[in-house]
Amino acid sequence: MKNLLFIITFIALFLSCDQPATTNTDYDKGIALFEKNKGIANESFNLFIAKDLEGMMDMHSESLIWSPASTTDSLSKDEFRAGMKEWMEEFDEFKFVDRQFYPGVDEDFIPNGSVRTYGTWLGTHKSGKETVTKYYSVLEFNEDGKITADLEYFDVGGVFDQLEETQTEE
Repeated sequence: MKNLLFIITFIALFLSCDQPATTNTDYDKGIALFEKNKGIANESFNLFIAKDLEGMMDMHSESLIWSPASTTDSLSKDEFRAGMKEWMEEFDEFKFVDRQFYPGVDEDFIPNGSVRTYGTWLGTHKSGKETVTKYYSVLEFNEDGKITADLEYFDVGGVFDQLEETQTEE
């Protein structure tokens, strides 16, 4: 009986010494920032689809660096505005489906608040022709929640090839 009492006391002491896991880590802070910025990124895509250029521009910082697809350029917010306006004028409708958002990480693999986005853009050109394009981007944010870098990767030439293919088929 003494042994049983000793074992139960030992187990109780052992279990009572277990410390709760800390939840206020750099990782947790990074994930919380990612979740906040993911919402901003998603809204920016929705504003593009709605062709709300001004609303979209309000989500980007004045010092925005834009690296458009199929280039190595680093362009300004004014050039970003012009590029987005051109897409909006050339296409009647956009849909962004299969959206997936993932946190970007720093050199220690800790989420840093940036947002990586994967998805598929569906477009209806003003000619009525439809396009499908796989898309990837990295968005970086400042402490005010404004997008400071927009790095895009997709096959721009493939979009125009789809438009040409449908023209030659007719």
